[in-house]
Amino acid sequence: MSNIKHVLISNDDGIDAHGLGILESTIRSMDGFRVTVVAPSDQQSASSHSLTLTSPLRILDKGEGRYAVTGTPTDSVLVAMEKILRSDPPDIVLSGINHGPNMGEDVLYSGTVAAAMEGTMFGIPSYALSLAAWHPTDFSGAGDFIRRSLRDILEFPLRKGSLMNINIPDGPPSNIQGIKVTRLGSRVYSNVITDQVDPHGRPYFWIGGQGPTWARENGSDYCAVEQGYVSLTPLMVDLTHYGLQQEMKHLEREGLPKTAEGGGAR
Repeated sequence: MSNIKHVLISNDDGIDAHGLGILESTIRSMDGFRVTVVAPSDQQSASSHSLTLTSPLRILDKGEGRYAVTGTPTDSVLVAMEKILRSDPPDIVLSGINHGPNMGEDVLYSGTVAAAMEGTMFGIPSYALSLAAWHPTDFSGAGDFIRRSLRDILEFPLRKGSLMNINIPDGPPSNIQGIKVTRLGSRVYSNVITDQVDPHGRPYFWIGGQGPTWARENGSDYCAVEQGYVSLTPLMVDLTHYGLQQEMKHLEREGLPKTAEGGGAR
């Protein structure tokens, strides 16, 4: 039995993104891995876990072991699993390296995290990787982290339905102080939507506004990255709030009232 691990690489910034190129070249340079890239043909940031249902998907051959899909990150992993790699499924899914952080509530919007989540839903150990700067300039520290630490991280057995969200500080290897296991932080939203006026004097809105700020909470992904650490945050596909589920048990009924409350009998 081969010890070579088949890695599926995807992202949300598109197949030509610099971060994906760094991840791909780094994994290809490491012994024990072989790589297939299946990523969106263009930019798909903040697409979350969306599927393309109103237009056809096309697979574009980008060279040996590289394919672009004219759809979302979720489409890309789905097409990889159901079509491109149906007879040669991957052992691992890596999504990234994203151009920007994916921390806190942003994981709900993230196409990077969604691609990894889709891999998880196929039962494949899956990892989302992001360079945690809004305008990243130096992926060398991220590449060094992958070479030095990814094997150890992959050896940890992820439970069914879970995935790993990894945020890496921007800059050279010397910027990285270590690794911390974290929880999701909390964004502080302010002026998210800005008012603009086009050249014809017509008003429009732009989502983005000011750069987000973060609550400084010990143990959070944001605090770890701010201190120069790589943040490892385990996530779950199952969004059930189990504590609240138990507290709500008194709302269970057999059947419903004969009349709506306040409606009275006719």
